[in-house]
Amino acid sequence: MHERLAPFGLGGESFSPELPLIAFTVPADADLRQMKTLLTRGQMDGWWHFEEPCVTDAWRNA
Repeated sequence: MHERLAPFGLGGESFSPELPLIAFTVPADADLRQMKTLLTRGQMDGWWHFEEPCVTDAWRNA
């Protein structure tokens, strides 16, 4: 997952090998629309599942 999202300049951390949960820090100038497209496609293709627990208006509107 890190490799697919690296072009967006995300920072982040993994929880543990037993629980492969990843939290990302998104830069203010990231292309949110492109990032949402990739996350949605990845979920539809079975690459991962993602949730959006805390988002901004910019993310909602992207």
